[in-house]
Amino acid sequence: MIESLIEIARQAGRKAHQHFGKLTGEDVFHKGRVDMVTRIDREVEDFLRLELDRAFPGVAFYGEEGSYGDLAALDRVFVVDPLDGTTSYIHGHPFYSVSIGLREQGRTTAGVVYLPYFDQVYWAVRGGGAFHDGKRLHVSQTPELLDSLAATGFACVRARLERTNLPLFTELMPRLRGIRRCGSAAIDLCYVAEGIYDLYWEFQLQPWDIEAGVLIVEEAGGRVSDLAGGPDYAGKRHFVASNGRVHEEFLAVSRGHVAE
Repeated sequence: MIESLIEIARQAGRKAHQHFGKLTGEDVFHKGRVDMVTRIDREVEDFLRLELDRAFPGVAFYGEEGSYGDLAALDRVFVVDPLDGTTSYIHGHPFYSVSIGLREQGRTTAGVVYLPYFDQVYWAVRGGGAFHDGKRLHVSQTPELLDSLAATGFACVRARLERTNLPLFTELMPRLRGIRRCGSAAIDLCYVAEGIYDLYWEFQLQPWDIEAGVLIVEEAGGRVSDLAGGPDYAGKRHFVASNGRVHEEFLAVSRGHVAE
């Protein structure tokens, strides 16, 4: 199965990359006041839905750009982001990706993230490890926040939500070596798995943003939780993934920002 998922993700990414840097105003739409989508997002999602159904008949599909019912009610389902990093894609920033996760009975069992601009693929199978272009991945061994390179995002700010990432970001900045901002949660998670980043946190992530990436981090030896340290990051809509060694030190800061 994983070989087929990788090939489908590559094909979808190549379709997206054909239009990279060539979008016009007619290709970009607003889903809300600030959230954008492109014609390519929708075309790639349609392609993925059809190809996954052809390769794996009977497995449901749940993507960002359509209406597919209640995810929790789907026993076996592909959770898909056809173009994670749409804002980057629109602006010609190369950090965007295709993300496919397979969820079975509420548990992710396989995940693929493809980076079209770089022609790189990350994948994991539960119990089988995580890989980047055939190389096995391991999270970093960084022991302290002060020596850590972190990633984060600000979708909550753009959406004008009351609970934002800015206070936590401000408190953490002097406690870290540095912070990077790719604009794709799926890529950020792969970079944690690879040991490029030591941790990544964000508010208001959706299932398609992290379905594949979470498994890749876990299979590389990392840890994921909500910002209070619990397992309900999907329900609470805040999330951190790390190498595990800096997790508790991070939580000592983040817990104060998500206290009920």
